[in-house]
Amino acid sequence: MAKLILEVEEEYGFELVGICSHAKDYRLSWEMNKALGFDLEKEENYEINTKGDNQSYSFFSFIDDENLVEYYLINNRCSKGVLIPEEKKADYFLLIRGVLRGGQKEELINMIGEIKNVLTTYEVEVGELKSKSNLLF
Repeated sequence: MAKLILEVEEEYGFELVGICSHAKDYRLSWEMNKALGFDLEKEENYEINTKGDNQSYSFFSFIDDENLVEYYLINNRCSKGVLIPEEKKADYFLLIRGVLRGGQKEELINMIGEIKNVLTTYEVEVGELKSKSNLLF
C-alpha cells in the first residue's frame, strides 16, 4: 500500500514591524496608544517551547473592529532568549493582521519612529524569516 505524506504549509498572513527601543514594554505600549490612537492592552505572556525550554514574552493586543485590523506588540527578548533570532536588533515587534490600505503601513512605521522612546522602526520581510513559525498564535 502506498504511503501518503501530508504536508501542511502554514499561512503567514500578517505584516511585521521591527521596533528598537530601550523603553519597558508597558511604557512603549502607553506611548504607542497615545501617539497612534490605539488601545493596546496587556495580555497573558506569549509562550513558546524551544528545544524543551519554555520562553515567555510580554504581549499586548489591540483589535480595531472598525477597520478589521489586529495589532499585537510582542517583546523580542526574554531572560532565556530571543523570539526571532534573525532579528536580534529588534527589541519589539508590531504584528499586524488585516489589510492596511495604500500607504498606511509606511505611515504607521513613520509615526512609531517619531515616538520619544523609539530609536528606529523598520519593516520585516516575514517570508525571509526562518523562525517565522514562532509568530503563529
